Amino acid sequence: MHHSAPDNPLYLRFLQGRQDQPPIHKWHHYFEVYHQAFAPFRGRPVTMLEIGVQRGGSLRMWQDYLGPQARIFGMDIDPATEAHGLPGAKVFVGDQADPDFLRAALAEMGPPDIVLDDGGHTARQQITTFDVLYPAMRLPGAYLIEDTHTAFWGGPFADDPQGRSIYDVAFGVCQRLHEWTGRAGSMDRLGIPPGERGAADAVSDLCRTTESVSFFDSMILFRRGERAEPWHEVR
Repeated sequence: MHHSAPDNPLYLRFLQGRQDQPPIHKWHHYFEVYHQAFAPFRGRPVTMLEIGVQRGGSLRMWQDYLGPQARIFGMDIDPATEAHGLPGAKVFVGDQADPDFLRAALAEMGPPDIVLDDGGHTARQQITTFDVLYPAMRLPGAYLIEDTHTAFWGGPFADDPQGRSIYDVAFGVCQRLHEWTGRAGSMDRLGIPPGERGAADAVSDLCRTTESVSFFDSMILFRRGERAEPWHEVR
């Protein structure tokens, strides 16, 4: 049984292209989500950051998939992974739960178009990384967190000082998507053609720059993009 489409180039590479390559450890069903999230960036001069490098196999997979114009950076807490850095990029070695380390990596790398968080998978790591990196991304962009099933494991994975999991943060972003339409008093305004309204109502940057939040088994995908005020009408 195939868990991804047989013509998915990432999945084909995972299944068939492993000879003489560093190993890659992935759930099979992830490849459909990867292709859906990252296909629009193929062949473009994009910057990707993968958190969690292990033996470097997936860094090479992303380079092959996105193309020679893409810069593929890595991030890992293990100093040995620094040796897996790709030409024109590098592996940042440090703790993804350290905001200062994340900001220093951003300063060196520049704003990413794609972030894939396959790091330590604790609540504090996932939440801190999202809080720092997500607002710094380019538009459009894709921020994908994987192995989010650890949010249900408890124990050392439940280490956020406020008791949150990454799902609490993601649900909060879902709420922010509705800052325009969630105000009952705004419905009349949102029925006026956009060019006749004047300046848009103030909303948070999260609302204005997040197109969608998608949930999959063990994955959360945030799509970034510039949003305009919604418009409803009767025709």
